[in-house]
Amino acid sequence: MKKTHIPKLDDFLGGGIPEGSSVLFSANPGVECEAFGYQTLQSRLEDGDHGFIFTNVAEPSNITYEFDKFGWNLGNSVEDGSAFFVDGSSYFIGAPVSGRYSIEDYSEVEEVVIKAIGDIPNGVGVINNLSTLIDYQGDEETVRIINKWNQVAKEMGTILIYIFTQWDYEKDLIQKIEEAMDCVVNLSTIEERVIIGQGFMVTGASWTTPSSSMVLFNILRPGGVKIFIPKILVTGPYNAGKSSFVKSIAPDSVSVDRMALGQVPTTIAMDIGHVEYKGFIADVFGTPGQERFDLILDVLSKEAVGAFILVDSTTPKTFARAKEMIKRCKAEAIPKVIVANKQDLPDALSTDEIRKVMNIDHSIPIVPVSLLNNEGIDDALDALLEILYK
Repeated sequence: MKKTHIPKLDDFLGGGIPEGSSVLFSANPGVECEAFGYQTLQSRLEDGDHGFIFTNVAEPSNITYEFDKFGWNLGNSVEDGSAFFVDGSSYFIGAPVSGRYSIEDYSEVEEVVIKAIGDIPNGVGVINNLSTLIDYQGDEETVRIINKWNQVAKEMGTILIYIFTQWDYEKDLIQKIEEAMDCVVNLSTIEERVIIGQGFMVTGASWTTPSSSMVLFNILRPGGVKIFIPKILVTGPYNAGKSSFVKSIAPDSVSVDRMALGQVPTTIAMDIGHVEYKGFIADVFGTPGQERFDLILDVLSKEAVGAFILVDSTTPKTFARAKEMIKRCKAEAIPKVIVANKQDLPDALSTDEIRKVMNIDHSIPIVPVSLLNNEGIDDALDALLEILYK
């Protein structure tokens, strides 16, 4: 199996892509899709494989520049021979032709790509973009060529990654293209009155039964494809360590503070941060813990998709307030993790004791954490991500 190193996608595909397989990344117009092919190729090059990009949408130099923006040095791979281009674009726009192979007449495209496949046994080839190929070759000829390429690739153990922007094509053509593939990943916009993001879903794979989940993603430059979690809430009673927890998972977070009663600094508005962790990115909002600021909690809890509930392990009298806040922010209905802070102190209750006092179901993880000693923080993140995308 060859890993794509695209967050969650390898999990959905049962560990990765088998050698000789064909994968279609099929995107609605306006959804970024090239990064899925590029990131798969980059991950394979980093693992010592060989690969190529057949481009009919941009000059090779432009694609190399795009890799640079993601933080990947494709130029080095081209220079050392582990990667190369099949240039099906430059000639047709009057630009200097480059690449190991070039195409000046689309009657040559089938055989030229077959040569490229033969150059990278057990490697990865990226075909970008099927839409342009259809424009040049027509519907039936494109389907025939795809089937031929896939046949040759299977014999060579080469993975072919197809990028396809689904314009207004006939349903019959789309069906034939999808039937020619071992795996189809649909990329689309996700709409809830307004467009709220981009998502991908594996709609079929010949070697496994993939998850039917739709996963939100963003494409970062640098960084590539990242799973996007729109809003994670961090809440809990006063002095449980919420601001410190937000700062630990999002070092560049901003706190809005004031001097309460002119003496004691306490967060009365919110902590705002951005987390990047194990291929995930998320916006994090921390709330004040005092009851007089519950209106802020009501506002921030709307549209949250996950929550961390901070408790002070040494102060069981605050646990009732923590349960009240879970109800108030409607966290009963979303994935949540209870973060049992201050486990470094001698009078801290164990997670089992906390569960008993709070009367919390075992389906809700309670993670022991010491923010002072920077212990358990990754465990808390892992626990929430596991629930969100198990």
